[in-house]
Amino acid sequence: MNNTYAGGIYVVAATKDGITEYWAAATPREEAAATVGSQLGPGWKLILTDERLTPEAVAELKMRANCIRKLDRP
Repeated sequence: MNNTYAGGIYVVAATKDGITEYWAAATPREEAAATVGSQLGPGWKLILTDERLTPEAVAELKMRANCIRKLDRP
């Protein structure tokens, strides 16, 4: 089993019915929004943000490559 964590994590904003959620995507940049969208399903507007997570926040998430996770805050 691979015990390494992803280093490049992108933040995606997902909006539906006036509610915005923020998701972390440990994917290539060009795949981040689509990967989050595949988890959420139809009706969500997805935007890859310019938000950058601090190295501490990235380490805390302990995400493996190709994973996504809903963030408590952007």
